[in-house]
Amino acid sequence: MAKYSSGGDPAYRRMFRLSPRVTFSGLTLLFFAVLAAAGAPSPLYSVMQASWGFPLWLLTLAFSAYAFAMLGALLTVGSLSDYLGRKPVLISALSLQAAAMLLLGYAPDMGWVIAGRTLQGIATGALTTTLTALVTDMAPRDRPTLGATVASFATQGGMAVGALAAGAVAQWVSAPVPTVFTVLAATFGAGIVLTLLTPETSPRRPGALKSLIPRAAIPQQFRADFHSLIPVIAAVWMTGGYFMSLLPGVVLERCGAPSSFTGGIMIGLLSGVGAISGMVIERFHPVIMAMSGSLLLIAGTGILLASLTGGSLGWCITASIVTGFGFGTANSSAFRLARQMAPPRDVARIFAAVYAVCYLSCGAPIVAAGVLADSIGQSATTNVYGLAVMLVASAGALLHSKKSRLRTAVAAAHNHPTAAAQQQKHAPRSAKAAPRAPLVETSTTTTNVNHHKTAQLSSQEKSP
Repeated sequence: MAKYSSGGDPAYRRMFRLSPRVTFSGLTLLFFAVLAAAGAPSPLYSVMQASWGFPLWLLTLAFSAYAFAMLGALLTVGSLSDYLGRKPVLISALSLQAAAMLLLGYAPDMGWVIAGRTLQGIATGALTTTLTALVTDMAPRDRPTLGATVASFATQGGMAVGALAAGAVAQWVSAPVPTVFTVLAATFGAGIVLTLLTPETSPRRPGALKSLIPRAAIPQQFRADFHSLIPVIAAVWMTGGYFMSLLPGVVLERCGAPSSFTGGIMIGLLSGVGAISGMVIERFHPVIMAMSGSLLLIAGTGILLASLTGGSLGWCITASIVTGFGFGTANSSAFRLARQMAPPRDVARIFAAVYAVCYLSCGAPIVAAGVLADSIGQSATTNVYGLAVMLVASAGALLHSKKSRLRTAVAAAHNHPTAAAQQQKHAPRSAKAAPRAPLVETSTTTTNVNHHKTAQLSSQEKSP
């Protein structure tokens, strides 16, 4: 945990000092608000479309503008708070976020919405990394890992809360768009005040300009492992992109959903169940969970396509739950595997590449789906997109199934040499070579024991 000093605090900071626990709680709520703002526009797109009558590709472009802008921010200003300090970066990003909310709330057409989502993506990219560092710094001393847990849960839990709340406002408030975004803008204004009362945990140091250079290269020795993660990550974020953009409108059209609140419920279930499942599976091996999550994505997508074809709203809700389990399981496992493959000096580079895959998979396919929907309709596009997700997830499941069998074969070789010989018939070549090391070690150990016994007997014979 970072240490900080209050000796240089200004007078207002000393007069209105917040306790560490209150500060941590406030930062946690602010983190949830940032991610809630990311999920809030999705149920409101159908309200905007009903008012303005724009084509679907513009809707998907607004969503993708956010994804690409956030990716750019993560790759450039993501580590800026390590050099300039947490508070300056946080205050600047919160100001930009508040401006983006007002722009979205009072936009006269989709052009301004796209501009607002672009600003929001830049601000959210900076806020996500800075708040993750700050809540980790400010975690209670008796619970040092609480900050990382909060950051992990807020990423998906906040989006679930935002989508549900915005959907509810769309159903019961006559002017939902300005209402939602004005409240969010005020929330981020309060976040600026909280930041001013928060101690600085990262002193200024040189290197800020150099940190803006994007670094997303994968070292040669990790490329094979990283490539096996790509279909898992792509399937997860393709699914998230569709739920957050086109799906609420499709459910309204195909299932006769009563309002935009239904779309908010489905997004909330995907993100909420995903957040919980991502935390629950921490005790299980990530290779097995990556395979299981990919299979759950396939099952959930299949149920969703069938329910949309039959017009069953109940089965659509069920599909959101099943897909949510796959979403959280596969995403969490992929991030754990990415962390395991990298030594400390390469962690930042590898996670930059992971986020690049995430947001490219979230943004590019959904723009193509929007263009296709204007040509062949939303229903046919949903079927094409769903089949593409299932194919990509199948590739991820197959790759990690092979890894799981290889892992089982190697483990058996270390524990049961006889069983390992039987496993060799079905294991890949790399697995067949694995048992040799333990057998040589055992032989060497036995030889050393025999030498030790011979020396003991020899010494006994020489003793009187």
